[in-house]
Amino acid sequence: MQTLSAFDSRLADVAGVSIRSAGELYGSDGEGLPLVVIENALGSAVLALQGAHLVSFRPAGAEDLLWLSPKAVFTPGKAIRGGIPLCLPWFGGHPEGKPAHGFARAQPWTLDAVRTLPDGKTELDLSLTPNAAVSALWPHDFLFELRVTVGRELTLALTAHHRGDTPVPFSSAFHTYFSVPDVVLATIDGLQGTTYIDTVGGAHTRHTQLGALQVAGPTDRVYLDVPAVQSIATARGAIRIDSDTRSAVVWNPWEYANNVPDVGSDGYRRFVCVERGDVFDNALQLAPGERYHRSMTLSLA
Repeated sequence: MQTLSAFDSRLADVAGVSIRSAGELYGSDGEGLPLVVIENALGSAVLALQGAHLVSFRPAGAEDLLWLSPKAVFTPGKAIRGGIPLCLPWFGGHPEGKPAHGFARAQPWTLDAVRTLPDGKTELDLSLTPNAAVSALWPHDFLFELRVTVGRELTLALTAHHRGDTPVPFSSAFHTYFSVPDVVLATIDGLQGTTYIDTVGGAHTRHTQLGALQVAGPTDRVYLDVPAVQSIATARGAIRIDSDTRSAVVWNPWEYANNVPDVGSDGYRRFVCVERGDVFDNALQLAPGERYHRSMTLSLA
């Protein structure tokens, strides 16, 4: 892991941006992981360099839109529970038993640039390239890039450049954990009329979404060919999700959270995952030299 001082030259001239340790911010054991703290007049965010993983986003004057588990562990090589993990270059389980949701969320990304934009937003560029551990899992040359823009809105723009010489299957998702006062009272709009695959219990049955969605039990649904915009309405207000990806995944483990140590027995009531991506039927095959580019913007509705 790079030391915090290794990033000083990239941040020296950018007001409101600093590197802190996870131990300092979240009380994790040991030094933990390096986190980038972004603060401007429009909003604030915290980003882990491992996984290019947003763990917090607050529009100015508002509560955090993202849920981070109180039991989250900030350990090198272990995915962080909450925020926005990046799932790529595959989503879900792997037929060969490789790590679920790909390798990108547990790898250290490089912080390439940080800048303040004329409108007061803060922009960060990060990248991931092959290393020995990654090549053992995915033996293809690639460049993954993420641009993060923090203002009153949060925008994540992901680019995957396939630099190998054979076609490769590819899927990705912004695996967003949204903070809600009580998941049973949250209403998800923008999925009406779409087809979803219900994967709870491994069933993989297909249904049509009728009306708005309220989570009332274990939920793991993959929605296909969805509209660009969804919203989550809660007692705190509404959150808008806008993306050019084609899939949406709604997940909450309900009582099965007891089997997930870093969620806890009642943690499931405080979040709902509404993930945008290109998965299952909407997954792709990248040709040699092809670039995949998708983005997602979160805002208060």
